[in-house]
Amino acid sequence: EQMHIEAIRREAEKKAESEVTQNWTGTGFALNNRYLVTNYHVVENAKSIILTGINGNFGTKYTAMVVGTDKKNDLALLKLNENVSITNIPYTVNTTTSEVGEEVFVLGYPLTATMGDEIKLTTGVISSKSGFQGDISQYQISAPIQPGNSGGPLFDSKGNIIGIVSAKHAGAENVGYAIKTSYLKSLVESVTSTNVLPQANRIATQNLSGKVKAVKNYVFY
Repeated sequence: EQMHIEAIRREAEKKAESEVTQNWTGTGFALNNRYLVTNYHVVENAKSIILTGINGNFGTKYTAMVVGTDKKNDLALLKLNENVSITNIPYTVNTTTSEVGEEVFVLGYPLTATMGDEIKLTTGVISSKSGFQGDISQYQISAPIQPGNSGGPLFDSKGNIIGIVSAKHAGAENVGYAIKTSYLKSLVESVTSTNVLPQANRIATQNLSGKVKAVKNYVFY
């Protein structure tokens, strides 16, 4: 009987442990019509998705639902539940392949527990037109990325989004990977007949700090 009680207790502890709410974070960015993008691994098995930083507002929390996923390429298309207005998106999503050596920058919310929840900028170049183990769906980039950057936008020097940050190489310094936007275009087309990819770049001539200032309200935590 004592053993049976122990077994029941262990089972109860195990159940209680499994019911503890886990929170994890990532980055996402705006498309038109209240759609937004992040990595599939950021929203995988999530019971709720809460966003802040929309229009630069960190005091208000919004919720979103997953409307389409591409598990193979680690992409998720979300839609905001609230009817919040996100207008005048200043970047475009460029689906043509960028070249090695092109300057890039990344915005996101890495390691917020220690680095704080202000948006972080890193810069680098496209190191390769293929990713981990030669994966052609990815770019290899030299811009430093950390956990929490997942799902964030990879911009080229003109401020076009050319990739979605997805992973870093654990065994190498400043080797990160971003999924090419042509795969995002395919996901969007499989979910909606409306073209929700922003089409107008209004920041191409601005310097880097000007670009960051213009786009950061459209990159969410």
